[in-house]
Amino acid sequence: MTEEIRNGYEQVDWQKHYDDNDLAWDLGEAANPFVRLWEDKVLKPGTLIVPGCGQGHEVIFFAERGFQVTGVDYTSGAVGLLRKTLKDKKLNANILHQDFFSLDVAHDRTYDNLLEQTFFCAIHPDQRPAYVETVSRILKPGGLLFGLFYETGEGGGPPFNTTEADVQNHFAAAFDIERLEKCSFSSEKRRDKEWLAVMRKK
Repeated sequence: MTEEIRNGYEQVDWQKHYDDNDLAWDLGEAANPFVRLWEDKVLKPGTLIVPGCGQGHEVIFFAERGFQVTGVDYTSGAVGLLRKTLKDKKLNANILHQDFFSLDVAHDRTYDNLLEQTFFCAIHPDQRPAYVETVSRILKPGGLLFGLFYETGEGGGPPFNTTEADVQNHFAAAFDIERLEKCSFSSEKRRDKEWLAVMRKK
């Protein structure tokens, strides 16, 4: 693995983004496609986990709407900001300061829903099979993955390019892909670059 690919991938590199307040990927609010899925009653209340949640705008949005939310991030910068926001807003959510891939068996078959946004593209492509395995392990049978997969059209990363074929190839064995389309209502900075997916665990 080249240094170019590794750059920005290690935990210390992500933490430096928080130390330097260099959070270019952060939208400052819950991603509009997830809001729309909730408004359309596609994404229904229940247990919800958000891997690589960052400052946790989706964690906050869905906690405010009665979901039992778990956010996972391995940077202290992200976790600290999210916990402060939850406290300020007097909201309850379970925030785990750990590597998503290290979730133990207590999480197996626990969650109704999982939100994927800028985590699949942030991990090295070599870790994508482990991602699918972990997601499949922690979702309940019939549980739903709601994903925004980022197609950069560029080499290297992060973010690492994710195509429609990448999504199909990685998830089709473990999930029924009920919806996979180029998202028409992404935020302006991500317009025409996101694949919106709804997948049900087999």
